[in-house]
Amino acid sequence: MQYKNPRIKPIYPLYRIDSNTFRIGAQVGTTKEFNDPTHQLWELAKLLNGQDIEKVFNKERKKFPDVQMSDQYILDGIDLLNKEGFIEELLPQTECSINERYAPNIKYFSHFIDASGDRFKPQKIINQSKILLLGLGGGGSNILTLLAGLGPQKITIIDYDVVEEENLGRQFLYREDDIGKNKTEVAKKAIQAINSNIEIEAHNIKITNAHDIESYVKEVDIVICAVDEPQFLITRIVNQAIVRGNKPCVFAGSQVSHGRVFTIIPGVTGCFDCLNIHYSITDSGFLNQFRALAKSDFQASSIAYGPAIFQLTSTIVDEVVRVLTSYLNPLTLSTQFEVDYTNSTSFKHPAWPRYEERCPTCGNGKEDEWDVFKYYPLFNH
Repeated sequence: MQYKNPRIKPIYPLYRIDSNTFRIGAQVGTTKEFNDPTHQLWELAKLLNGQDIEKVFNKERKKFPDVQMSDQYILDGIDLLNKEGFIEELLPQTECSINERYAPNIKYFSHFIDASGDRFKPQKIINQSKILLLGLGGGGSNILTLLAGLGPQKITIIDYDVVEEENLGRQFLYREDDIGKNKTEVAKKAIQAINSNIEIEAHNIKITNAHDIESYVKEVDIVICAVDEPQFLITRIVNQAIVRGNKPCVFAGSQVSHGRVFTIIPGVTGCFDCLNIHYSITDSGFLNQFRALAKSDFQASSIAYGPAIFQLTSTIVDEVVRVLTSYLNPLTLSTQFEVDYTNSTSFKHPAWPRYEERCPTCGNGKEDEWDVFKYYPLFNH
């Protein structure tokens, strides 16, 4: 590739181990050790500080006057370091145009992007993005705080609840003085104080059907569903809205000691109704179990432990960034990603396909062909 002002990424240390060996990096999985008895690569690495490539050529040759070094010979050394992920281009004008508060984010993204890529692009995409966040409870309130640090252009928040004392053990956006106030009102004010660059639009709405949120879905780039009531039914309602609006959505929920995240991109992945169909087809016990739960009249109480919720919400927000920016491949496309709070581990459930000819929501199927959908209204306690 063509280099102009290459440098060793400043996020990595460059240091000698002994007279024959040097290292770049100091993290498991990132550190690379180079056997370099001639010191040619070592000296080249030290020269890669963002100066003009022609100066690098000239200085490297002066270091080793007895060695015939063509430009390509030196470029091969830079290519070797770039292949290992250690090289980026110095772009002073771009560096100066970035809001300083997002500089650490860019340094993080630079780890995943080589010299041919644009390490500023993920943050630029985030700063231009519009996000719809549904729910401001244990998940949503902490998701919102993380989003404020990332700095999207606009966040639309929807909830209908008020702050209660029991919220304060895990919903750290709220304070004791906020008890009794609408969560949307408190959250908007809090986020504006955290990051005044973000436009916050708040709506105090109880979501009862897809039409309640369809207009808001159309105005954003991605949706986050952190609503947990009515159980299961709300996921189906939001699924219908995002399919109609053709917008990706990261869904999340928490049970007792596990959380779960999955992402739907309409027209690309299977939707939530496709998942219901998939289980109906592939799991002989699914329908009986789901019917029994729906008829049990069980109403889940609030079960939430702050440190556990943080494990889940960080996964959710990173997945949103992955979907928006592609800095890494998303982990949860048509796949339920399970977070085990107790062991701080995670795993993926088997992925499900899109049933274009059989799904009543994202395809051409009919709802009355599938018994499972008859039981969803029972969750609307």
